Amino acid sequence: MILRLFILLPVLVVALFLYGAIVNIGYIEENRCRMTYMFEHPQYTRLPVQGNERFPKYGLYAYSEGYITQRVQQRIFTGAPVLFVHGSGGSYKQVRSLASVALRKGIDNNWQTHLDYFSVDLNEELSGVYGGYLQDQTEFLEVCIQEIARLYGARGRSIRMFIIGHSVGGKLAQAVVAQTGARGNIGRHIAGIVTLSAPVDKPVALLDHYHQSFYDRIEQAWKTNRSVTGELKHSSTKASLDGILFVTIGGGIRDIIVHDGLTSSRYADLHAMTHNIPNVWLSVDHLCAMWCLQFVLVMNRFLFSMVVPQGRNSFGFVEEKQVQLDKAIRFLSQPFAGSLDDDDEKARVPVGKDKEILLVQHYPEQEDWIEDIRRSFTEQHRAGMHRTRVQMIRLVPDKVSHRFLRVEVINSEQDNWLSGCAAVEIYGNSRMCQKAGSLANYTLPVPSSKFDRFGALLDMHELKRNNPTWTHVLVKIPRTIKPVQFSVDIFNPDERMINLTMPYWFDYRAHTILQDASPDDSFYRINIRGMRHTYQTIALDLTAMSCAGVKGTVVVKVHVPWANGYDRYAFHEELNQTTVYIYPPIEKPPGGEGEREGQEEVPIQLDVHLTPGCKYRIRYAQSLRVSIARIVQQHLVLIPAHSIALLLLAFKDQLSQTAHDDPAFVVGKLRSSLTKPGPLVMLLATSSLIAKFLTLFKAIPRVELLATPLVVSILIHLVSLGVLVIATLGLWGAIAFCANFAHKIILRLIALPIPVMSSTFLSCIHKFPLAVAVLLIAIALTACGGVSLLCAAAVYFVLLSKAYEDYLENFVFYTARKIAARLFGAREQTERDGKRRRHRRRPANETGDELMVINFHLPLFFLVIMLALLNVPSVITWAKNYHYANTLQPDPSLVPALIVLVCLAVLWQLNTPRNVYGYELLAALLVIVAFVSVLYCQVHVYRLNYSIGLVFLAITVHQIIAPKRRDVVEMDAAEEKEPEGIVQQQAEQESVDEKKAN
Repeated sequence: MILRLFILLPVLVVALFLYGAIVNIGYIEENRCRMTYMFEHPQYTRLPVQGNERFPKYGLYAYSEGYITQRVQQRIFTGAPVLFVHGSGGSYKQVRSLASVALRKGIDNNWQTHLDYFSVDLNEELSGVYGGYLQDQTEFLEVCIQEIARLYGARGRSIRMFIIGHSVGGKLAQAVVAQTGARGNIGRHIAGIVTLSAPVDKPVALLDHYHQSFYDRIEQAWKTNRSVTGELKHSSTKASLDGILFVTIGGGIRDIIVHDGLTSSRYADLHAMTHNIPNVWLSVDHLCAMWCLQFVLVMNRFLFSMVVPQGRNSFGFVEEKQVQLDKAIRFLSQPFAGSLDDDDEKARVPVGKDKEILLVQHYPEQEDWIEDIRRSFTEQHRAGMHRTRVQMIRLVPDKVSHRFLRVEVINSEQDNWLSGCAAVEIYGNSRMCQKAGSLANYTLPVPSSKFDRFGALLDMHELKRNNPTWTHVLVKIPRTIKPVQFSVDIFNPDERMINLTMPYWFDYRAHTILQDASPDDSFYRINIRGMRHTYQTIALDLTAMSCAGVKGTVVVKVHVPWANGYDRYAFHEELNQTTVYIYPPIEKPPGGEGEREGQEEVPIQLDVHLTPGCKYRIRYAQSLRVSIARIVQQHLVLIPAHSIALLLLAFKDQLSQTAHDDPAFVVGKLRSSLTKPGPLVMLLATSSLIAKFLTLFKAIPRVELLATPLVVSILIHLVSLGVLVIATLGLWGAIAFCANFAHKIILRLIALPIPVMSSTFLSCIHKFPLAVAVLLIAIALTACGGVSLLCAAAVYFVLLSKAYEDYLENFVFYTARKIAARLFGAREQTERDGKRRRHRRRPANETGDELMVINFHLPLFFLVIMLALLNVPSVITWAKNYHYANTLQPDPSLVPALIVLVCLAVLWQLNTPRNVYGYELLAALLVIVAFVSVLYCQVHVYRLNYSIGLVFLAITVHQIIAPKRRDVVEMDAAEEKEPEGIVQQQAEQESVDEKKAN
């Protein structure tokens, strides 16, 4: 029963992972992006590029619409240049949304300020999974930048451009300036780089060594020529790349290809997530980042804000980097402006004492000055306001209940709507002040898709200490015809602070933290402690129990203290029930912020903004669906290494079934070896311990120290085991029931002109596998190693299915002979057969060696399949570029393919497994390679190619040179008379079948 449960558990985990993948695709957060539309048909004008003969696949295009196309065709460019670089498998036409909006804005500006958009065509190459073309793409991008500079230089202008790189295009933009140290002529043409959903410092997966060398080369160049963020302010010397603005932008939880933690860089001047960018406020998927209207508008506003005149009717980007950075902060970020914590430095900044503040002028004859003694209230003016209103909020320093102020306004048309002053003057029946100090630095935009909404959080006691003469905080709302609303909430922070702890991984119960909030409460802060891993997710459920004639609107700001630039806003409008998922975007570093000795752990902070007039209930629970979805998203790349490691440990168990002094070698069953918990427990218990031990030796290559939680490691092991178990059962089913169907498919694929030739070719696979292996090697050398591996897997399946057919025939004949002996009393013949069999090798199955042969070759077949799957990107790249070259160059799959194919040629031709010594050493090597796969190949996936190649090489050498077992001379003599090899046994069986048919 325990064994059956152990078999069932990995299968259930596989089903759980499939569910997580489905959730990732579209069930976490809806897509609320609006489409970007054009007013005219887009035109892409190809520009001639000097040196393009080296890159015939690539091209440079300029975007235009309508009558602007004529100017582009005449090479007249007067705007600030922006170069768009698409990502893996992308198209140069993806610039359309960004360029079209910019073009319309330029036309609306009467062409006084405009942008010129260029786009690079990289032939839609899959550079995200195949790194062989990254260097060519970088060099072509450099040629394009020089060509754009020549276009502007022909008109006597020295221009600097912005590069917008999506996905791998962002890494290419970073790479092209990394060549500055060697050539010194590219960085001067680049003002800034903006990456969209790009894996900047780390790739999504390292599927070949070209990716590894590409990232290492860029890292070395930027490390030498660029200051790390935070060090630039304290350094007196500037590196050569410090003058380039570098902004990284991530898409958030909807981007299932490049997750949050990969989109930032330690060299970036600013990192932002789309769900934290003002006027965007939502997560976008990997492709949506290029056409989401909310984001496209903000990105173009940011670029237009840096455009300055450069001569007559010509424009370019401002040269000063600090000005560029200020614009980026203004449009793409929003600094934290207030705090509920007593020890927060930002809450102690003096206002009006040690720094100058902006004064706000008031005109009492045009304004209504109103003071309300209520602590919490909301006022709505649906028809607008006929006169300017100044709402006065008294500063009461001696009452704890009047310490914090949360104020929010909707459709206020004035930037300096919040201020403070000493209201000691009298006008009419009201106290007032003609000049007030602006508190605009405390105001922040609040997400809304319908209104201009701003809010502020003030510590009025601190404000009073810094400005002793002040008596009031003022909220100024100018007259307008738009509907206006403002709310005031004065409270004791201790009453609005909720502390909770992350539940244990097995606890998914719902907990109520606020049953009935007061209708006047508009703000709560929730502190979550114990949340440090990226898979940990809390579902925060906010339900409006009752509303006074309004629909509930909830805004939740998530602030992760150790993840700068990852603050997230989640807002839901006109919904009485809202669920917000809370998770850390990156792992909490050990001993990080707030975890030094003597300091308390700094929690994740949730600022919850509620709709005044509604009574809310707040509940939370750990979310299994989103936790699994995030594990799938971030750790799926680890499965190949763990699957191969478990397969090798199971293969080791198969080869360890025979004692050293046993005269006959026996191979165990793969399914039985996989379902033993020993290999799984051994891999779990010792891999991390071995990794820490190996780090003590400097001579040993560094292992991949991943901060993978134990729960995630267990799930990865179980899902890898489940995949192997399901694949084993599926393969046995395919061999047993689909062999004839597979033969028909292969015949259809061969499709030779004469049907007899097709069947003859298939027969050659059975009889002459060495010749087939030579053909596969020729395919690897002339086309692509991955193609030959896929063909090898198909041939291997044919051989296994034929061996299974022979096994079934022998089983039937043996069973019939045994039944006949029992029925007709053929004892003498049975005794003679028994004496003959005692001198032969006796496998575990009495019907012959075919089943043992299948058990031996089954894990090798799985290794061939895994190797072929690891090199599928090379096959796709070869197929896409077959028009330009018949052979894939460079080919990362060639070397492992040649190693495995040469070994298969030997293993297919020999009578494997042979009855020899040395299987103990082979089993020990399999264990070593299994642990090497886990320690060195989880992130560097391409190293698994060489691990598999090493296994095949070791098995082949062992089968060739290992000595035979010496105490079975008669067995050896009998074996010499038997046909050699699996294929020869199959040929003999076919001749027997023909005689029976005659």
